[in-house]
Amino acid sequence: MSMKKNDYKLLILGNFESVYIVQFVKHLKETNPNVHLYFWGYTRDISDADRSFLSCYDDYYLFDLNHSLHASFAEKIKSVVQIRKHFKKFVAGKNFDCINIHYIKPDYFFILDYLKKSATKLILTPWGSDVYWPKGLYKYMVKKIFDAADYTTGADDRFTADYKKIFKVPDKKMVFCNLGVEAIEYIVKHKNEINVEEAKRQLGVGGNYVITCGYKAMKSHRHKEMIEAIYKVRNELPSNLLLFLPLTYPHDEEYIEEVRQEVKEHDLKAVIFDKFLDIPHLFLLRQATDMFIHVQDTDASCASLREYLLCEKKIINGAWLYYPELIKNGSVPFYEVSSLENLSQAIIDAYKSEPIRMEDELIAFLKEKQWKVRIHDWDNLFSGKKQN
Repeated sequence: MSMKKNDYKLLILGNFESVYIVQFVKHLKETNPNVHLYFWGYTRDISDADRSFLSCYDDYYLFDLNHSLHASFAEKIKSVVQIRKHFKKFVAGKNFDCINIHYIKPDYFFILDYLKKSATKLILTPWGSDVYWPKGLYKYMVKKIFDAADYTTGADDRFTADYKKIFKVPDKKMVFCNLGVEAIEYIVKHKNEINVEEAKRQLGVGGNYVITCGYKAMKSHRHKEMIEAIYKVRNELPSNLLLFLPLTYPHDEEYIEEVRQEVKEHDLKAVIFDKFLDIPHLFLLRQATDMFIHVQDTDASCASLREYLLCEKKIINGAWLYYPELIKNGSVPFYEVSSLENLSQAIIDAYKSEPIRMEDELIAFLKEKQWKVRIHDWDNLFSGKKQN
């Protein structure tokens, strides 16, 4: 049977509902309609995303499993048996050209033999915490998965350098493929049509000076510390100050309530975004921002930061979050703060300073994050036309 151009079979392991996986399969199928896509993984809460992505798959297999870190030894053994059973059941009679794992879970160690048997190539795509959090036995299991892989993907950035070092990934396994960001495409199209004032008007916050704090509903984003720092210098900031607090994911009612109370106690005006935002509204949030504060404790390769840069916003970035790839011609595109103790002063300095002019080279680099640019590298990798 003759294969059509780029007619390959790809099995994806990851989070079925993740917005990045959804975008990934949609763009891959659109770019190459001949691809055969399959998915295997845990059942997730259904996201608010449009379900049309289901039609991109030839077949998918979801199952439930108690894989809590606190499960007893007996439960863990039981879940290993279950994982193997579920994978064996799905791959029976199937053979893939590639298996691509998005986010390397230690669990996959228990199906490594099946993964290698079921596909010609095993390709890993680390995301962030999957590289940084595993310790001890979990780290050993993830290392074994890296050792078994044929290729690992990443951008030419700090995160890729980190995981290569942590898991001793040889250069010959590295392929420079990066996930796209749908919001970047939208920003490129609309940033000159909708200016800051218009974005504020559409969000119903016209006439305010907006400081946006973080982008996730997680303690590690340090909302309380940001609120405290702003409160300390409140009198030196505009009287029409309004905080934006994007807390749309992960869904954590308790933490959102804590942040709400913090705002109240400090008598600050704020808009809390706790419901799913589609890309047009996400763009309005970015564009209506005058200053973005990004001081979370760790970060892999922040898409949100890039979106604020592309909208040419004043950004305060924690100096411990290092992005050498964003520094072009020696120009750092954000105000750096060395520690949380100095955050109040950094906010005042950034507010009083002239905006940093974005290098043309940086804007061009950020535009490369569009899916329509990125997806061709993936298609080439899966079809055997690997480009390093």
